[in-house]
Amino acid sequence: MRDFLRQSWLVLACAAFFGLLLAWTYASWEPRIEQNRLMKLRRGIRSILVDADSIRTDTLAVAEAGAAPLALYTGYGPGGELVGYVFRAEGTGFQDRIELLVGVGPALERFRGIAVLFAAETPGFGDAIRDSAIFKCQFVGAPTGQDLFVVKKPDSERPKTDDPEIVSITGATITSEAVTTIINRRFDQVQPLLERFITRRAAPEEG
Repeated sequence: MRDFLRQSWLVLACAAFFGLLLAWTYASWEPRIEQNRLMKLRRGIRSILVDADSIRTDTLAVAEAGAAPLALYTGYGPGGELVGYVFRAEGTGFQDRIELLVGVGPALERFRGIAVLFAAETPGFGDAIRDSAIFKCQFVGAPTGQDLFVVKKPDSERPKTDDPEIVSITGATITSEAVTTIINRRFDQVQPLLERFITRRAAPEEG
């Protein structure tokens, strides 16, 4: 044991030093990381609820044991009218997880759009889900009553925005399919919660 310590003390000392340095660096940057995360979240919500004058945050309990509560962002217009809801959705992409914000209209009949919070897909291909306006605009107005599905079409054929057909990003069909799967699955989970939330909000208060 003494021989081991005598021969490896420098390695152990370096490991302890760099471990402490890493912990200090993370602690120093954590507030800025959290601030950037919140700014990205707010920008994503605003990009979906573009006509909202104010946004309210609610936390909805989920019935499944161990499931995290649902953070729901509700947008209201200048006159107090409801313009839509936004919630988070997460799943697996081609290379890593994909985190999205998904918006739906007041009647829950059509999607309002999506925003990408995190994606580490293939550079130049799958990562276009963050920046491709043509890809993301297809979700605006798409119906929620049927699953979205991905098709391959030439880039010159501009996709429509009022049906469940989503044209894939060239060279990134798997990522495109992953996004639609995440949205379909998450909306199926969230829809009952939203319907109960809407019913509860519409019920007259006891006086």
